[in-house]
Amino acid sequence: MKTVIIDNSLCAYPLRDNADPDLIYHYICALKDSGVKYIELDFRTLMKLRRLPEGVEYIFRMVDPMFLQLSDFFDFKYIVLTYNDLRKRIKTKIPIMFELPYAGGSFERVVGFVQKHADGELAAFRIRSAFDYYRPAETSLIYREICSSLMPYPVDVCPLNMNKTALDAALKFTAANADSVTLTAGLSTKYCSLEEYFFALMTLFDSLPKEFDIQSLGRVSVYRSRIFQTGEQALPRLLEILDHDIRCLKNADTGDRVAMRVGLKDTEYLGHQFVSALEKMADMEDIPDELYEDITGAIRHFDRGIYNDDILYKKRSGLLN
Repeated sequence: MKTVIIDNSLCAYPLRDNADPDLIYHYICALKDSGVKYIELDFRTLMKLRRLPEGVEYIFRMVDPMFLQLSDFFDFKYIVLTYNDLRKRIKTKIPIMFELPYAGGSFERVVGFVQKHADGELAAFRIRSAFDYYRPAETSLIYREICSSLMPYPVDVCPLNMNKTALDAALKFTAANADSVTLTAGLSTKYCSLEEYFFALMTLFDSLPKEFDIQSLGRVSVYRSRIFQTGEQALPRLLEILDHDIRCLKNADTGDRVAMRVGLKDTEYLGHQFVSALEKMADMEDIPDELYEDITGAIRHFDRGIYNDDILYKKRSGLLN
């Protein structure tokens, strides 16, 4: 897949006041292992971590010029600047990713504006918008027009969720071979959810690129509940929705219930995978004792019979009915 993924959850959510730096470190590692290529950070994370995991690129969101000096202590691929940041001239050695809203039309004057108000190398652009439900061909045309007016710079797309279009836009810009898409781990109300993006690729398109790893995404879900103040657990909620939709789908022409394709053998396999993932995480991860106890407790008390009953027979409401 040409499009790479940027995660901005460490900028989008408030950190717990007592968030453990080790858990934040492992959270970043889990994002990297799940297939995220760039992780966006602001001063809050940098104030807690003395070092950042290797093997992934980092983007610095300045927030305020007073935090610019923090960038001297870490290796950043880009610094994100906005119109608001350039009210005063900014000097930076980090390549600039300029973020701006999409309102249609050309961006040709933007390049000159950034070069005039920032003392640094302009290297990329990010376009943020609650994109409408464009057809795939229209989305591709919009992206080509944006890139044409901003050549030769790469263009990142950050879909906003104001009209519940974020996931739709992220998938269509991916199909249009966008350079990158900015997502947010967790069930975000503002941005496209990283987990929903993964699940849509798997369930709607029956294809998950080899660079994405669902087991690592599970680790992301565990760690994020310990470091952020807000945010619903994404994976359990998505699994509940899939559970309902698999059981309750109806044929659109006849109204008949669609036959169940998940059998006992499948659920036993899923149960085994669940336990294996927890065991592997407990054995291989360097994690605090308290979190280790949570994981081993989940393994110890796991009941395949309850799991099978829950998948096959429990009645819940979901998205499609």
